[in-house]
Formats: sequence, C-alpha cells, structure tokens
Amino acid sequence: MMIATPVGPRRPNRTADVRTIQSLLNRTRSRVPGQEALREDGIFGPRTAAAISRYQAQVLRFGKPDGVVDPGGPTLTALSRAPAGGRPAAPPAPAPRPTGGAPAAPAPRPAAGGRAGPGGISEATYVDIAARLGCETAAVKAVVETEVAIRGPYDSAGRPTILFERHKFHKHTNGRFAAAHPDICNATPGGYGRDSEQYPKLERAMALDRAAALKSASWGAFQILGENHVQAGHSTVEAFVDAMKKSLLLQVEAFIAFVRADRRLLSAIRSRNWPEFARIYNGPSYRKYKYDEKMRTNYQKYAAQ
Repeated sequence: MMIATPVGPRRPNRTADVRTIQSLLNRTRSRVPGQEALREDGIFGPRTAAAISRYQAQVLRFGKPDGVVDPGGPTLTALSRAPAGGRPAAPPAPAPRPTGGAPAAPAPRPAAGGRAGPGGISEATYVDIAARLGCETAAVKAVVETEVAIRGPYDSAGRPTILFERHKFHKHTNGRFAAAHPDICNATPGGYGRDSEQYPKLERAMALDRAAALKSASWGAFQILGENHVQAGHSTVEAFVDAMKKSLLLQVEAFIAFVRADRRLLSAIRSRNWPEFARIYNGPSYRKYKYDEKMRTNYQKYAAQ
C-alpha cells in the first residue's frame, strides 16, 4: 500500500494516509504483543501514534522509534510486506452529523482504549499523552479534572463544552459591539453565567463576527481558547473548532500540540509547577479562580491512586 505524505507527530496526516497505516497496523498486530485493534477512522490520535512507535520498537527493533511512517520509508516497507496476522479491525467511527449554526459534535463517547478517566478520556490515552509530553499521567488528569471534568468534554446536545469569554470577544473586535452588546463584548472578564448560556452567547457573537466569536470561546476537554488555534496545531480557527467537534482524540492532539508549543508550559507540567502552568494556561486571573490550587489538589488525588 502507498501513502502520499508522512504519517506521524507534526506530519500532514491526510485522512486517507492515516487510514492506510491504521489498516496495515491492524493487519499485522499479532506480531506486536499487547497491540489492540485501531479504529480505522483516518484520525491520527494517541493510539495510532503509540501503535506506530510500538511496531518500530518491537518488530523493526529501532533504537529510537520516531513514530513516523514516511512514503517509501522502512516502516511502510515493512508494514506493506508483512503477512496478515491480526483479528478484524475495530469498526469505522460514525460520520459526524450535519450541523448548522453553532458548531456541534457527534454524541459524546469516551476515547477508545479501556475504562474512562476524568473528562471521558481513557486510561490508555492518558498514558499516551503523558508519554508524548514526558510528564506523569496524574499531571495530565489534574489539568482535565480542573478544566471540565464535572461537565465533560461534550454537552448533552453532543457539542464540545465551551466557555464564552466576553473580554476576548471585545479584544478580537476592538470593542465595536460593546455599547450594544455589553454582556458578550466587554473589556472586563467575567459575567459567564450558567453552562446553558454559553452556546446562546456564542451564537449571538457569531452573528456579529464569526471568526472573533470562535476565537473567544474555550473548547472541549482541555478548554483551549480558539485564539490559540495555531499553537494547537490548526492554521485557522474554523479548522480548530471542526477538530474539537469531531472527536475527543482530536481534542487530545490539540492539547499535546498546545503544550509542546510553549517550553515554559511543557516544563511546568513536567515539574508539576502548578502556579506557572496555570498562569500560562489559564491567564493572569488564575489566582482569582484558584486554578493552581485545584490542579495541585487534583494531581495529589490521582498520584495517590
């Protein structure tokens, strides 16, 4: 089988190419002890990344597996030539339903890979995230628990959980809607209201300036602001939001990219420096909402398990 572009961390990861690699890994997984079937959905997530690295380490005996499959490279050559020897692959993921208006998502479900932890993310996925960031799984769980564990990564309508930030909308629109719409365009942070009010606020803001509105909400299990879409691995905020609504694993990929994009953030989660992590991740008002204290408490809870 052929792929057009590389598959792996920070690679193009075209849907057709990723699906090809997932199929090849499933076909040969009996050669890799403990390898579970991958969902052949064309999404490059933590489980696919881990499966590639595991194949390189255990079958190809790479000293330093890079988790990348290049067109014509040794990993693809080996996968293509290997005899089939695995159980049937997991069924394809259902296609997202058509949406209109505010961004929606498929019905929420835990990430594949076993029992779910905080935010509906599986234990296997937490292990993958921690391995790729070089930190403890308890540290990653602490972040998710602090951000949206009570509400979850999706709401009851299947949409990514959001928090609309009126001061961000003010920033991204230069305050031009402040006089007429002070509750959604205001230089002063706050005024969040109930969870049920977030999407109505977003929809009103989108009617005024769609891109600015999407940048002014934080999204999903990791509550990454839309304005940080580039750091989260997406060239446009529309692409970022589309990923947030497609799957929990894409939310995971955005978090990994976001943390890796800032060495201070990466160092803070590795050293469990919660004030520094919260200052960068949640902004200068982190002390007001005690994000650092909550992360420290949540970390201690999961570290003790």
